[in-house]
Amino acid sequence: MLPPLATPADATGYDYPLPADRAVGLLAKASARIRRAAGHQITAQTAEVRFPVSAGMVTLAGGPVLGVTAVRGVADDGTAGEQIPFVWSGGEKLAVPLHQFAQVDVTYRFGYEVLPDGLVELTCQVAFRLSQQPAQGEGMLRTASVDDASFTYASEQIAAAGDLMPGERRALDGALGTPGVSVVKSRGRR
Repeated sequence: MLPPLATPADATGYDYPLPADRAVGLLAKASARIRRAAGHQITAQTAEVRFPVSAGMVTLAGGPVLGVTAVRGVADDGTAGEQIPFVWSGGEKLAVPLHQFAQVDVTYRFGYEVLPDGLVELTCQVAFRLSQQPAQGEGMLRTASVDDASFTYASEQIAAAGDLMPGERRALDGALGTPGVSVVKSRGRR
């Protein structure tokens, strides 16, 4: 199990008071939901991933790319061969010999060694929201009125109580972007 993306001290620092006896569990639940919604690597890892080659260039996914250690050409039958020369100058682009291979397997390190502040704050926010809701949205009001004000909650919002809300999803996309990656062989943790 991966550690939470934020700590109880982070939640306090961002003014999201969590019940002391449930803080670690709430942050773990929020972290699991954020990792699932991200759809790509958050915690730094080293992996081997297969990519297409276009005009001698490979676009690496999973951001941010921290380092490239090996590139192997992939034969037409899908088997990976020997290492080939490559040029990586940082970022998401990698140059390989032109027209030699249609696909390559790249061993590289990607993800976040230090999490962005926006992601840590979002984790605290989601944990706080979870602390305020009954389990699985049970007992949540559909409509509430106070004096002249009336509030109606969308059934989608109630159904998504355990996942990220639309605004949280936008905040996640803003903090991490939306790159995707399919891992061939993992050498780290998500």
